[in-house]
Amino acid sequence: MKLYKTKNGIALEDSGTYIQLGNSDWDALVNQDNLFEELTRFRDDSTDTVAWKGFETMELLAPVGSQEVWAAGVTYLRSREARKEEAESAGGGDFYQRVYEATRPELFPKAASHRVVGHNTAVRIRKDSGWNVPEPELTVLVTRNGNIVGYTIGNDMSSRDIEGENPLYLPQAKVYDGACSLGPG
Repeated sequence: MKLYKTKNGIALEDSGTYIQLGNSDWDALVNQDNLFEELTRFRDDSTDTVAWKGFETMELLAPVGSQEVWAAGVTYLRSREARKEEAESAGGGDFYQRVYEATRPELFPKAASHRVVGHNTAVRIRKDSGWNVPEPELTVLVTRNGNIVGYTIGNDMSSRDIEGENPLYLPQAKVYDGACSLGPG
């Protein structure tokens, strides 16, 4: 089962059948701890299915309302050595190494909802950076009660040379308009 935010409202897809939820409140809908059960009930009760052909031409929006997007850093083991070398050359010591071994993850606010771009929308890069890289991510949807109720794919654009120069520049390297892409659903 997939949920999409479109210019025409919210759409639910299940096994190739689309049900338009109309102009439902995205924030209220996705913040339900029992989201799957609610969507299943809505699907089972609906008689208004829509056969959308040419799904790729639908005008999809980023699957986010007023939610903030947060990111977890230093998550890939293979990047540990590169981060360790960058930190040492920038005078940062072993703090990246300590994050890999810590019980508390590195979490940071990636984007306010108005800075997130959606499916087939161009991400942005900083003009003052010469090394900008996409970082594909698994993105989870968490309710206010801390329950994971969904997931999607994301793109965490990063200005690696800015972060490498000084790890305290992380917000400048990672948090800017269009640096976060989510979706399609």
